[in-house]
Amino acid sequence: MIFALLGTAYAVDASVDITLPKEAQQAGFDETELEAGMSKAIGDQLHTVDLSGYMAQMADANVLSSKGMGVDYGSDMQRFAFGGAFGTAVNGAGAALDGGTAEGLPETGFALQVGAMAGLNLGAFSEKDSALRRFKLYVNGMSAKTDRAPFSATFLNYGGHVQVKVVKGGDKTDGVRWGGLDVTGGYEYSSYTLKLEQSLPVATNELSWDATGDYTISAEAQSIPLELSTNLHVFVVTAFLGAGVDYNLSGSATSTIGMSGPITLAYGGQAQDVGSASLSLTESGQVSPWTPRAFVGAQADIFFVKVYGQLNVTLDESVGGHVGVRFVL
Repeated sequence: MIFALLGTAYAVDASVDITLPKEAQQAGFDETELEAGMSKAIGDQLHTVDLSGYMAQMADANVLSSKGMGVDYGSDMQRFAFGGAFGTAVNGAGAALDGGTAEGLPETGFALQVGAMAGLNLGAFSEKDSALRRFKLYVNGMSAKTDRAPFSATFLNYGGHVQVKVVKGGDKTDGVRWGGLDVTGGYEYSSYTLKLEQSLPVATNELSWDATGDYTISAEAQSIPLELSTNLHVFVVTAFLGAGVDYNLSGSATSTIGMSGPITLAYGGQAQDVGSASLSLTESGQVSPWTPRAFVGAQADIFFVKVYGQLNVTLDESVGGHVGVRFVL
């Protein structure tokens, strides 16, 4: 019986125990090599090679995941607005907004959010030249649970914003109108949790570990954004862009892992139990206190219906995007 403890090479507290039957040994299988291969597969597939770095990526992605869902940058709301949006954010995955995989653990930092929003112009019932028309209030929030088999994914977001028109836009000329300059600030909270709900197989060319137990990743963030934005309306299309910085009151991701299960070896046309593996580990990662970012988007203006898409980019290799619809009066 051979025990392999994954040490500093894979930065994970796990044990692999394989005992081969004589037939497998005679077929040329080596216990030490099999244990080393399974150890590496556990580290690679469960992201325990650098779990603290992976948690930092998850935390950074969660910070960006709901940015812009609760504020309208492209419409000149005069009374009310309401709508919803769906989007994701990644860290370390470039423009692959699905985190690099459709199922299981994302390959890099990833978070998903769906949000509803409502807005009010403080001058909704004032004269058109009232100073109150420069001030807009927005609130947003939503919580739900979805599947990312074999994990369940739970998300929560809420926040409130004040948007001030610091420079008024121009008049519409031949269907073209500059929207002026807006300053937006507020408070935002977001969280994203992945929890293992089924067995999670880890495989090499010869071995398969049927891992069951607990694998939970929880990311949360509280931030105060400050943004400057503008927009340009051309007939039935509006383009908008802006830049800002988030002061992160808190932002982290934590993983809790406690998994075990049998290991099977495939040879001679059959699969046979040859041992077991277990994994126990807790790790966390933090976000930086400040997150500078830029955003750009476009929307189709169909009377009071606005269908839009927005892309967010930060200096910490995070990219996020969301699409939605808003009804603006």
